Amino acid sequence: EDIMPVKFLWDLRYSVGDEVIDSQHRRLFDLGNEMQNIQLPEVARTIMNLYRHTREHFDTEEQHMKVIGYHELDQHRELHNGLISGLNSLIEKPVDSVAGLERLKTFVYDWIIDHILNHDKKYFEFYQEKIKRNVTISKEISQ
Repeated sequence: EDIMPVKFLWDLRYSVGDEVIDSQHRRLFDLGNEMQNIQLPEVARTIMNLYRHTREHFDTEEQHMKVIGYHELDQHRELHNGLISGLNSLIEKPVDSVAGLERLKTFVYDWIIDHILNHDKKYFEFYQEKIKRNVTISKEISQ
């Protein structure tokens, strides 16, 4: 059966209000779109790009959450770890069939949209509130 290709279209409602994180999210959308026309021989390279970018993005996000004192940092980090684990288990066995490829695409699609729209938005609402209340955010991050 034919599975409809999914297109990631960046939309302002996905914006979380931070330039760096928004641009990383856009890059995730681009990587998600690259997967649409991917052929099996290119899967490994694309997944590695996605994996590398995802880890880098999660580090940036968690660092930002730490700086602003986000109260749900631990829960959010758990979500990130779960996504990395999910990606790991998907790529443990070689993606060598159309069905395997579709499973991978669906996983990536679901988590990009769900994560950005639901979970990241929540932490940015927290951040915006903090700015509105004019709370000084310390740039000194304890290492």
